[in-house]
Amino acid sequence: MKDKTFIRNRWFEDIPVGEFHVFGSHTFSELEIIEFGEKYAPEVYHTDPLKARDTIYKGLIVPGWQITSIWMRMMVKYMERFAEGVQDGRRNGAGLGLQDLVWHKEVYPGHTITFTHEIIEKLDKTIKNKWGIIRSRNEAFNQYNELVMSFTADILAEKDPEN
Repeated sequence: MKDKTFIRNRWFEDIPVGEFHVFGSHTFSELEIIEFGEKYAPEVYHTDPLKARDTIYKGLIVPGWQITSIWMRMMVKYMERFAEGVQDGRRNGAGLGLQDLVWHKEVYPGHTITFTHEIIEKLDKTIKNKWGIIRSRNEAFNQYNELVMSFTADILAEKDPEN
C-alpha cells in the first residue's frame, strides 16, 4: 500500500484545509525578461533596458504574465515529483479557473521569487458524482519577503468512491 502522504495518491477527503507547499524559487535574468517581453509583452519596460529607465518603473521589469507562467511551471514540476509511480487512474489537480489575480509589486532582473500554495477551502459541491473542488491561495514573494503576486484557484480532486 502506498503512503497517503503522496499528493497524487490521496482522495479529496484526504486533503486537509491548511495544507501548505512551497513550490520553489526562481531568479529572473534580464535576458529571459527581454525574450519573454518581445514575444508576449512588447512594452519597453519589458524589452529595452535603456528605454525602461525613462518609465515610471525606472528600469526593466518582469511581465506579470511571466511571473504567473513561472508559477505554473514550478507548480507542475513540484506536483509531478509526488505523482511518480502512481498509476491508480486518478487525475487530481485539473484546474477549473483562477480568481483575483493581482501583481502587487514590480519584479526586477536579479530578483528571486518564491512560490507558495495553500489549501484554503473545500467547496461543498460535487461534480458528476466524482469530483470535489479544492480552493487554494497561491502567492509569490520576492527576496525581501514582499508579496508580488497572488490569486486563488479552484482545483478538482477525485472523491473516494468507497465514501
